[in-house]
Amino acid sequence: MVRHARYYVAGIIAVMLFILAAELIWLPAPLRTSSGMLWIDMIDDLLYGLAVIPLLWGIGALIGIRRLWTEQGRLGAGKRRWLLLIVRMLLLAVSAAGVVFLLVKPDDLLIGLGVLAIGLILLFVDLIWSDAVYRRLAGKGEGLRWPWRSVVGLVATAALFACLAFPTSYNVTYPGLTMGMNRYAHVDGGKPVGSISGVLVFERIAVPADWLYAKLLPMYSFEKRSKNEPPLTESYTEVVQMKQGADDVAGAIAMGKAGIGKGIELTGARVLAIADNAPAKSLIKAGDVIIALNGKSISNMTELTDYMVNQVKPGDTVEVTLRRGKETIKAQVPTGEAEASGDLPKRAVFGIGAENDWHADIPRQIAYHHYIAHIGGPSHGAMLTLALIDQLTPGGVTHGVRVAGTGTIEPDGSIGLVGGIPQKAYAVSRTDAEVFFVPAASLEEARKAAPGLNIVPVKTIDEVLDWLKAHAKE
Repeated sequence: MVRHARYYVAGIIAVMLFILAAELIWLPAPLRTSSGMLWIDMIDDLLYGLAVIPLLWGIGALIGIRRLWTEQGRLGAGKRRWLLLIVRMLLLAVSAAGVVFLLVKPDDLLIGLGVLAIGLILLFVDLIWSDAVYRRLAGKGEGLRWPWRSVVGLVATAALFACLAFPTSYNVTYPGLTMGMNRYAHVDGGKPVGSISGVLVFERIAVPADWLYAKLLPMYSFEKRSKNEPPLTESYTEVVQMKQGADDVAGAIAMGKAGIGKGIELTGARVLAIADNAPAKSLIKAGDVIIALNGKSISNMTELTDYMVNQVKPGDTVEVTLRRGKETIKAQVPTGEAEASGDLPKRAVFGIGAENDWHADIPRQIAYHHYIAHIGGPSHGAMLTLALIDQLTPGGVTHGVRVAGTGTIEPDGSIGLVGGIPQKAYAVSRTDAEVFFVPAASLEEARKAAPGLNIVPVKTIDEVLDWLKAHAKE
């Protein structure tokens, strides 16, 4: 193998190792430094190592360019030499751009991976074309001019990439990482006291290698992907927005409990959808916020339901005051009839689906640390709320107990259900956490996955605070 090709191959091997490391990144999760830094904190720094790949390819391209100049007499000034020179100069330029980009913005993985993909294509064009050229110059027979060695290498590499990275029709869920919530977020004027960990799981499109991992490692589960599943870019945007929403709710609730600001203010009933045959179909739109009925202020779903049950008869027309964007409008909306269900009697309805609209009052600034491994989602909400309360309470609220937990935080302070409970329980069981708080309905699922873990079911953030106070170690 010629010298410049060795650098190409070393870079390809590094790509394989990084893909493998990314898929098994949860394995070292219990690692913790003496300063309290967790494995998730270390991952961001390891991303700079990706720059080694284009660096190796760039060195190889530079050596290859030099070889072309030194062997000018042998290759001549023909088309073959110039094509090789152009390919290697392009590879050198792409590699240099990749090194700079991965050192400056290592967290922008989509662009970084795109640069590496372009470099990989140029690299194989170089290997195959140069192999064919030098075989011909070596004076071998006509049948030996085909670059078999490079083509076989390309096929073998493609097969390995397919095993490690080819998307299948399944999603895979497997254990994730614990995240120190007092490291993730810090409220201005607050002082972190306790040890409070959130826990993440990894859920992504499965690749063929995942079935091998599932044979060797615990807590891998697979689920057939829905045909209606949104594209990856849409899913990414959604989970980022969900994380932002969870951060806002947690911040407002924590400050409200600390006597700073108004907490969560309910501001109406936000319309999510309208039934096709609904009386309100042409008058109310998804995204509208109902703020009054017949002049009576409506600040939440309970008030909306009570008014419709007690003050409106099926078939009546109601003056609905709506907040639509920056406008406030009124509409005369006819009602239909809904049959009795649960605790609700037969009643007048608009034929809409709605939820509480709210405003988070966050008087103090909260600084958040961006983790590459924590793309988004709301499941950290409950433990983030606890961490911010801990920072704003003199002496903290954990009372010396090492805490881990999962669950969303709702505007009313309740803790909502999340997915990946078995994987999260297993991940926490590998740490030194002394209690794992889970949404009440997930208790049995968590206990099956980690029977030796102290798992406490909770419905609200107040129940978490009460349990910690009752089991104080300090």
